[in-house]
Amino acid sequence: MKLLEKITGFSRYDQVLEPLLLSQIVESQRMRVLQSERALILVVVSSLFYLGGLWSEVDTGRLSAWLGIIVVLAVIRALICRKIEKRIAHSTVPVLYRNELMLYFSSLLSTLAVGSGYWWICLGGDERVVFAVALLTLIYAIGTTINSSIQNRGFTWLLVSNLGQGVVFLLLVSEPADMEAGVAMLAITILLTEFGKRSAEVFNESIRIREENREQNIRLEKDKLLVEKSLNVARQANEEKNRFMAAASHDLRQPLHAMTLFLGSLRHTVTDGRTQELLDKIDETSTILHEQFNSLLDLSKFDAGVVTADESRFRLDLMLKNIADGAAQDAQQKKVTLHLYSIPVVVKSDMLLMERLLRNLVNNAVRYTDKGSVSIQMRRQRNGLVISVIDTGVGISLEDQDKIFRDYFQVSNKARSKSKGSGLGLAIVKRIAALLALKITLKSQVGSGSTFNVHVPLSALVDLPDMEEISDDEMDTVQMDFAGLRILIVDDDASILDAMTGLLRTWGCSAISASSPEQVDRLLSYESDFDLVLMDDMLHDDVMGLDIAIQLSAKIPKQHIIMATANAASARLAEIKAAGFEVLVKPVDYEVLRRAIVKAMVS
Repeated sequence: MKLLEKITGFSRYDQVLEPLLLSQIVESQRMRVLQSERALILVVVSSLFYLGGLWSEVDTGRLSAWLGIIVVLAVIRALICRKIEKRIAHSTVPVLYRNELMLYFSSLLSTLAVGSGYWWICLGGDERVVFAVALLTLIYAIGTTINSSIQNRGFTWLLVSNLGQGVVFLLLVSEPADMEAGVAMLAITILLTEFGKRSAEVFNESIRIREENREQNIRLEKDKLLVEKSLNVARQANEEKNRFMAAASHDLRQPLHAMTLFLGSLRHTVTDGRTQELLDKIDETSTILHEQFNSLLDLSKFDAGVVTADESRFRLDLMLKNIADGAAQDAQQKKVTLHLYSIPVVVKSDMLLMERLLRNLVNNAVRYTDKGSVSIQMRRQRNGLVISVIDTGVGISLEDQDKIFRDYFQVSNKARSKSKGSGLGLAIVKRIAALLALKITLKSQVGSGSTFNVHVPLSALVDLPDMEEISDDEMDTVQMDFAGLRILIVDDDASILDAMTGLLRTWGCSAISASSPEQVDRLLSYESDFDLVLMDDMLHDDVMGLDIAIQLSAKIPKQHIIMATANAASARLAEIKAAGFEVLVKPVDYEVLRRAIVKAMVS
């Protein structure tokens, strides 16, 4: 009884089995059943083949008896497996116990029968017969490994009952003894035994992982139902609030509008300075209240789904100019330089919503920039346009970059200063972008400013006029052949290195990249014959790209070193130019880059 329990791994008297053990037993029995039924045809065909191939070599009676036993046992095992297959899904512990014993002992009888061929026909046969039987026993041993090793408790005895007979025959019975073949078969037995153990471990581990995943999925499904129920309650409450705010928008705006008119009238009747000062403060408070209330109402309209896009065709570059002009006064008061780089282009979208989105981004950039500059840039891409709003302001930490588009979230405004807005500007930007099928991306670093990119899809472009015409001489220069130029690219952003390397190689250049000062040093230690260097300025915390460029100028002419920076601060750009280097402000249009390379190479 103990021996049988060791083979099965459990007792027939167990009331229940652990879930993991139960899954392992059921799944292993199911796999062995399927594989055994499929093997029956192979056993029959192989037996017929051996019967015909060895008919004239050995005693036909012994050959027929040996192969007949093998086929009969294979049929019996197939019938056992069919019976087990019907009841395995809902088997009790005693039934699983009987299944395990029937599968094991049917395998044991089959392996004994196959290995017995050495005694049935090899005793009176030649080397060809011994080889044929050895080959069959090895094939059967491999099949046994595949079929039975997942239940490893008695697997070793299955191999021994088959290949063990061959080892004994080859080493002790065969005349003369075949030491090489016997030792080889012993080694194969040991290897298959180890492989079987590993197969069982992998099988059991896979069942364990599957059960853990199943239990976790059950828990997640329960948690999901609870979360969905809570979300539905919250969603319904939010929808009710949004519907109310959207419906009440007109009635709530009216008194604000009236108050604004009253203040305008009152201003014409005020003459003394003190009253004028108080009126200015009231007017400023009214303006802030109006802006914040408009944002709140607009947000509710978006969430209530009452805002739709009204497409029209308009000049995007002229819109950007109007937005820049509108922000110029605030920027001038803060002594922040405002730059606009645009190209003529017509788009098809909702003009008012697009302007609201871009104006919010520009106003935010000016609001959170106390010194330096704000740049509005437009550049063409294969898949559309990108409008970038770049500032040198406070920057946004990585942990806050996913939060800034949330309602009422503000960076660096814990005291809720009125001058910093209501925290709804970027929340509205996110909703407009979703409505107009625009993509917003952000790159920022605390203390180094932020870059908001608005990606306009190609489908929204109606017309994309050419850039300014250039002279014939310049055109000839732009068409200069870049083939063979050796260019070193230095940047700590892997995606930029990848993109820049790919672009230059399409132009025929030999592009080599480096991401750190150490890599630059290693490259220049064994090759310094670069025709051009593209150097990122914001490369390292301690060493700036400009410092490396100055060192490189001892080996490479300054005019062949082009600096690139995402820091659009006028002071930094002036510093780079004063050092004698050409500088490009990221993001750089590929045509601008091409012209810069041509200019550097012909200078």
